[in-house]
Amino acid sequence: MSQERHQGLASATRVGIWTAAILTTLVGIVNLVSAVTPGPGLPEHIAWLERIVPVEVQAGAHVFSALIGFFLLTLAANLLRRKRAAWLLTMGLLMASIALHLVKGPDLVEALLSLVLLLQLLWLRPVFTAKSDRPSVVQGLGLLVGAIVFVLAYGTLGFWLLDRHYSNPFSLTAALGHTLAMFFTLDRGGLDPTSRLGHYFSLSIYLVGTVTILYAIWMLFRPVIYRGAASQEERERARAIVEQYGQSSLARFTLLDDKSYYFSPSGQSVIAYVPKGRGAIALGDPIGPESDRQEVIVGFREFCARNDWRPAFYQTQPGWVEIYQSLGFRTLKIGEEAVIDLHQFTLEGKAGRNLRSAMNRFTKLGYRVSYYPPPVSDDRLADLRVISDEWLTEMHGAEKRFSLGWFDHDYLQGCTIAVVEDAEGNPRAFANLIPEYRRNEATIDLMRHRKDIERGTMDFLFTSLLQRCKEQGYDGFNLGLVVFSGVGETTDAPRMEKGVHYLYDHLNQFYNFQGLRAYKDKFHPQWESRYLVYSGLADMPSVVVALARADSGDRLQDYFGAEFFSTTLTKVLRQVGRIAPILLSVVLFGLSIWAISSEFKQYSFQDIVSSVTAIPNSALGLASLLTVLNYVFLTGYDALALQYVRHPLPYRKTALVAVISYAISNSVGFALLSGSAIRYRLYSRWGLPPGKIAQIIAFCNFSFWVGLFAVGGVIFAIEPLSVPGILHLPFRTVHPLGILFLAIMVAYLFVVSVRRRSFKFRGFVLPHIPLKLSLAQIFVTSCDWILAAAVFYVLLPAHAGLNFFIFFGSYLLAQVAGIISNVPGGLGVFGTVLLLLISPPIASNQLLGALVVYRLIYYFAPLALGAGLFGLYELKQRQRGKVAIEGQDSSG
Repeated sequence: MSQERHQGLASATRVGIWTAAILTTLVGIVNLVSAVTPGPGLPEHIAWLERIVPVEVQAGAHVFSALIGFFLLTLAANLLRRKRAAWLLTMGLLMASIALHLVKGPDLVEALLSLVLLLQLLWLRPVFTAKSDRPSVVQGLGLLVGAIVFVLAYGTLGFWLLDRHYSNPFSLTAALGHTLAMFFTLDRGGLDPTSRLGHYFSLSIYLVGTVTILYAIWMLFRPVIYRGAASQEERERARAIVEQYGQSSLARFTLLDDKSYYFSPSGQSVIAYVPKGRGAIALGDPIGPESDRQEVIVGFREFCARNDWRPAFYQTQPGWVEIYQSLGFRTLKIGEEAVIDLHQFTLEGKAGRNLRSAMNRFTKLGYRVSYYPPPVSDDRLADLRVISDEWLTEMHGAEKRFSLGWFDHDYLQGCTIAVVEDAEGNPRAFANLIPEYRRNEATIDLMRHRKDIERGTMDFLFTSLLQRCKEQGYDGFNLGLVVFSGVGETTDAPRMEKGVHYLYDHLNQFYNFQGLRAYKDKFHPQWESRYLVYSGLADMPSVVVALARADSGDRLQDYFGAEFFSTTLTKVLRQVGRIAPILLSVVLFGLSIWAISSEFKQYSFQDIVSSVTAIPNSALGLASLLTVLNYVFLTGYDALALQYVRHPLPYRKTALVAVISYAISNSVGFALLSGSAIRYRLYSRWGLPPGKIAQIIAFCNFSFWVGLFAVGGVIFAIEPLSVPGILHLPFRTVHPLGILFLAIMVAYLFVVSVRRRSFKFRGFVLPHIPLKLSLAQIFVTSCDWILAAAVFYVLLPAHAGLNFFIFFGSYLLAQVAGIISNVPGGLGVFGTVLLLLISPPIASNQLLGALVVYRLIYYFAPLALGAGLFGLYELKQRQRGKVAIEGQDSSG
């Protein structure tokens, strides 16, 4: 009876949670619609309310109701997952929502709906115990798309429902177009409000758009500075336990940065896990004393239940299966691990003939295996990174994580690395060894080589490693797991394992599982079973997705985009992947042409020609030279960023990325998206992990503003230009802006010179930039701004009333206005502000000619070059891919 009652209560609670999540979504939508519609109150009620609450406050209530609606929509899914932080935020937003509905209407129905949801969440308070998930780029991208859609919906519905407050009525399509015009035209698309409500609503679009999109961008880049849930103290506790009790090939991987930790109630055992979505995947078995096994497993299961995670253990050993099953878990064999008994290993006799031949052949060729103990030098790691990047490119893949290591500077510097060197001493292949602590066994992790190595190089490397480890007294050598190997081969195997065996047979053409098994078999290992432990079949989808995300570093396309599909579909996807960047270049090129033509359509063709021909050839040549020099300094952004993330690349690659990304983002606008997409495409192809690419993007964008604050602070403080009224700034001159910029720069340099470590706050990490790198950053970015302005200045006619110092200040202010507008290239905004600032003394027709040529030299020409380079690079990579595939086919 008590069991049935418990199940009934659990069912009622689940229904309550679902109802609360649905109601939260409904309240969010109601807030959005209510924010763009006048309240239904009676005239006498409205008059009474206006005597108490000013119209401005009522207008503000509409705006904040819309913002609350947006945040409620983003929180609904987290309420369904019983997240404690989502519950707290929703409670606060609902209380604010009730107050706002009473102020702006009064909208009693909307307030009552919020009150009902508030009471329901208060009743369900005990079930909201789950911690927040780790931030992810996928989550940030989803929020960014959602924010854009929300702003468009808010503006479109508002203009459509409030069209009587404007001089021209709006259809639904026209309302959408005008919402876009609010962000892409300086005059807000010619908007003419006829009432205070219309005026307030049009301004509210900027506030709603700014808040929601900035929040989404923050969520997008939060993984860059959020290093994980494990604190330094937890990592030290985990390391001490692993060093004392670790005895498996996975023990070292539990200490890598992607892991979080659960400690048993006794504090003697630890479980290293990665939470992804609704799954929490533990790597291997718990590490600790045998007497603590049951306690730590039960505790971890309860811990996952509180956080709405589905627990699973990946690559567990046979000796643990019985205890998992006794606690109600299910087990599934997922493969076998190859372990070589070094006491039995030999090159003598028939069994060692092939390995012996490889050793003799490579020894005669002058090859050798060199061993580099920790700490491995930076120069040697830089050489090995080239090999690693080439191997990743050849394999059309990216770094794996979770149950493997990856090419990380700090990780590899602490390992022993074996390097195959040819007769000239050039590195050709390498592998790193990791300890198993309490077990006298060596484990191999990364195994990478150049694409043009001699056949048998890896046999030479492995055989040398085995001989060395045997000489050093190791009992065994672990070659790692072969997924699906040995699964479901017996007649009494469970159905699920037989299904896995079917995959092993039929997915071999994609993964070559059987080939990997055959290769390891040549070393005559013993095969040990490994298992996946999970709670039940209903949890399997969450567990599998979480495992794929953890293993790939959230690159699910590595699993579902190129390996689980048929060969034909895989080829199609690869073709699309190669063509897409070229199409993107064409689209960006066309967008820039459209933007340039839009700016000059108000002038006649004859005016433009006359203004342009008046510029002397010497000025054109000097402007072109300065543009080239400017782009040389622009490559410094990426060079410094790569130095910051400690991932050196050849300068030709750095320059290629910088030129293409800045040529496109400068012309198209939306640098955060357009330039970032180019960087991600190229850097990921060269083997950089997503986390470091995100850091490079953040560093480059941060450097841009550092340069602006540096030169703008000096110029604006010395030369207090008047601020055009069209910018609606709260001050008349830029002098306060200059003081603010200088204060920011002084504070920045003070922090980087005094604080030697990253700044940590509640799980977030603001990376430390060394002082020397910060000074180089300021120099490079300041030169960038100065040269960009100089390109325009040399195109203007000489005038005694306009020296470069005055022009530079005007240029900076106009660029800031263009950047804030996010119009492609700042079109319209930049030219208008500059015209207001320097005309007079420069005549408007002369400024027009200089502006046209400036656009052509500084924006259009680099855009054409960048798009062309991007297209040529992609075509070249496509041809290399074809050659590689043909070579594989011919060798097979």
